Amino acid sequence: MNIHSGLREYAINSAIKDSRFSPITEEEFPHLTCSVSLLLNFEEGKNYQDWQIGVHGIRIEFVNEKGYHRTATYLPEVAYKQGEAQTFSNFER
Repeated sequence: MNIHSGLREYAINSAIKDSRFSPITEEEFPHLTCSVSLLLNFEEGKNYQDWQIGVHGIRIEFVNEKGYHRTATYLPEVAYKQGEAQTFSNFER
């Protein structure tokens, strides 16, 4: 995926398709800001604790109890702001 189409796709996904958050509304448009974070050089972790909140981004993949394949990506600053308990709680959604 090239960066142009990737930014478009992820902007739409984060704005209206991310189940962790309510979709943005038209009333919110004038108040929105935008930033871009690029996560590079992913490494496979040894276990679920092999990362540091606020330092590392994380991408997880798993099959939930209903057999659905799920993926989630968290930027370092998002996990830091949410805290460890909230971040792990969001993994389950």
